[in-house]
Amino acid sequence: MDGAKRSALSDFYREEFLRHIEYLQAAGILDETNREVADRCRAFCARLDEFCCHEHFPELAETVLQSFDALSRLSDRDPRLPH
Repeated sequence: MDGAKRSALSDFYREEFLRHIEYLQAAGILDETNREVADRCRAFCARLDEFCCHEHFPELAETVLQSFDALSRLSDRDPRLPH
């Protein structure tokens, strides 16, 4: 995958993951009692450029995004990006 495509893909997923994480924090689902989970999610987001190099990244990222959406249900609230 060329650099521009990899960067665009990682930027897209980073924005989506962070949007879900922020929603889950605002909803009280991710809070101080499970801060380690939020920290790991943010660390994952910070390394997306690295992960994008892997062959199965799109499938993995989509699976993770669907898991986030199962918790947040943001796709039900925001029809701009169906998951």
